[in-house]
Amino acid sequence: MIGRDSRYARSILYRDSDGTSLGMRQRIDTTPRHDDRLHTVVEGDRLDLLAHRYLGDARLWWIICDYNDLFFPLALDPGLALRIPSREHVQMRLLD
Repeated sequence: MIGRDSRYARSILYRDSDGTSLGMRQRIDTTPRHDDRLHTVVEGDRLDLLAHRYLGDARLWWIICDYNDLFFPLALDPGLALRIPSREHVQMRLLD
């Protein structure tokens, strides 16, 4: 159990269906910013491709998930509006 005063208290904890811990990571600040972009999902969009297009690195798909509270990243419905942080913000603030 993680206590309220632990440095991990605000972390995201991942568990599988039987409750086994898969890992954790720190939350990122997803407060809306003036330089955020909006992308409307079209048929065939994938988070890794959007991360490559907007953030310059397909491996940063999880940032788009965090910014949009996406729990099932493979289920992107056409018409869904996604908020995507600027590449500069990600490089300077989120990946330090």
